[in-house]
Amino acid sequence: MIYELREYRIKAGCLDEFVRFMDEELLPFQASKGVRVVGSFTVPGEPTRYVWIRAFADEKEREQICQKVYGSSDWEDRFLPRCNALMDLAAVQVSLLKPTPGSKLG
Repeated sequence: MIYELREYRIKAGCLDEFVRFMDEELLPFQASKGVRVVGSFTVPGEPTRYVWIRAFADEKEREQICQKVYGSSDWEDRFLPRCNALMDLAAVQVSLLKPTPGSKLG
């Protein structure tokens, strides 16, 4: 199992709207494509920061699912414009994580 830590910078004053967008639209869309969302988070004291974690069986599955998500017309037409409006896409940070034996995440 591999995990993907995604850290976003949200435009000032847009965090509440972004959280609603993620919870109600983007996370369900990604789940429909096979993404397993481990959790999504805001960071107390940092009103422009949003973090979420996705899980994949392996890198091959990650690549296949990402192609389904980011190669879809829904992504291009519906989700990407909203992301552009609410977040700084140039500041996106993605880290791949491998759990340690003691983490109990597999």
